[in-house]
Amino acid sequence: MELHIKDRIYIPQILPQNGTFMEYNLKRSIISKVQITQADREEYNIKENKEEGKITWDSAKDLQIPLHVEFSNDELSYLKKVCEGLSDSPFPDDLWVTVEKIYNS
Repeated sequence: MELHIKDRIYIPQILPQNGTFMEYNLKRSIISKVQITQADREEYNIKENKEEGKITWDSAKDLQIPLHVEFSNDELSYLKKVCEGLSDSPFPDDLWVTVEKIYNS
């Protein structure tokens, strides 16, 4: 699955705070695969403006060089289950793009 910076920000945010031990391990594995590293911060010029509550990055580079992630079947099943729980709540359109990527994988 190809993930862009925005996807990598949204995925950890949609994961629930509570769950079983198995879900906890799946969540840890997913987060480790999508987390934004210091190298990513430098490569994509990621900047956080805490005063405005915004994060910016080089979107052109992000479009050219997405992160390629291979999720296990268990991880994908868990992500889909989490996304199903979101389906009745309002969220920004960008989040639904991420959900759609998960379902299309």
